[in-house]
Parts: sequence; structure tokens; C-alpha cells
Amino acid sequence: AKFYFLLAKSFAEAGNFERSLVYLRKAKDEGYKSMKDIQTDPAFSAMMNLPEMQEVLAPKAQPDQH
Repeated sequence: AKFYFLLAKSFAEAGNFERSLVYLRKAKDEGYKSMKDIQTDPAFSAMMNLPEMQEVLAPKAQPDQH
């Protein structure tokens, strides 16, 4: 999961936000533990206002417990 995060960070720093979001989603899906740190990481600051970024940062929905 950290590998995907590092890829996302590299793409964000290069200005390729779309590609960065792809890898952030993969990092989240793989259980990357430090998703909240993305909010304070300068590499992602230009992406914070994107609706897609807010979606990625939202807590994972818990499966229904019925």
C-alpha cells in the first residue's frame, strides 16, 4: 500500500492529479494506514479542493452488520 502512496505522491508533485488519484485509491484499498497524513502533505495541497480527493479521503464505508 505504501508503494501506491509513493506513486501517488510522485504524480501529485508532477501535477498529474488524475494519475495521483488512481494510486491514492489503490493505497486506500490496500489498507494504507496514514491516509489522514495526506491532508497535511504539501505534495497533495493543490489537490485538496478536488471533489475526487475528498471522496478518496472519506472514511471507508463499513460493511452492513445485519
